[in-house]
Amino acid sequence: MGSIFQKAQQEKMVENLQTLLDSVKGLPEGSQERAEAYIGALERLVAEMKKEEYQRAIWDFSREKAQPVFAQNEILMLRPAKESDADFYVAVRMQYSMMYRTMVHVDKHSSESLFQLDLGHPESFYCIIESPEQVPVGYLGIKDTRKDIWELAIELDKQYTQRRLGPQSIVLFLNEISRITGKTTFNAWVEADNIPSQKCFERIGAAFIGLCDGPLLKTPEEKEQFEGKNLNLIDDNIRNLADRLGVEPRKLLSHVLGYRLTCPL
Repeated sequence: MGSIFQKAQQEKMVENLQTLLDSVKGLPEGSQERAEAYIGALERLVAEMKKEEYQRAIWDFSREKAQPVFAQNEILMLRPAKESDADFYVAVRMQYSMMYRTMVHVDKHSSESLFQLDLGHPESFYCIIESPEQVPVGYLGIKDTRKDIWELAIELDKQYTQRRLGPQSIVLFLNEISRITGKTTFNAWVEADNIPSQKCFERIGAAFIGLCDGPLLKTPEEKEQFEGKNLNLIDDNIRNLADRLGVEPRKLLSHVLGYRLTCPL
């Protein structure tokens, strides 16, 4: 994950924190009324982030989720994520997400609650990536099977990056997903300054499909404001990428790169 997304997270967290503080302003510390107001404001923020309409039914992966192993080769094993993986999953998320670090250290969320919040949904299917020594090295999965084109999510423990485990995991996972479901196309989003992830997807033949909205900046006003405040994040890599794509460099601050993967990989 690159510094652009880290900066966007930081600014969004400040905004959300102010919203939460405003919701309890004037209410007594430790009171039930204050607690209910805080929880209500937090639930509204979460609902706003997740608000999306779907036309398709959930794909039932319950059979696969119950299996001890989803797919494997001589290098990797993918096994369905279970609650006992909560500590590992959250530890990996905290390496890349300021929001997760805050939720654990400040808001005191448990690993189990965060695991259920992210992975404990019938519409998603996630696996833990293990080495031949049965050491967990990362996770990957399908975020939401209600979407027309399913989106891939993947993160590796930083100590296991730069070993080509990402590309091999993606190929193994999506080819098996495709075999089971018959689906052949999948999407993935990558930050403009995350060069290793861009190379990962290019290495396995993913096609660049254009600039897309990221998970944080949604409205034109939010994008324009973020771009204007963070022009200092534009470096030579961003300029070169913008030149190849034929866009203004500042646009790469408020958008992510969309990739399309076609199976078999």
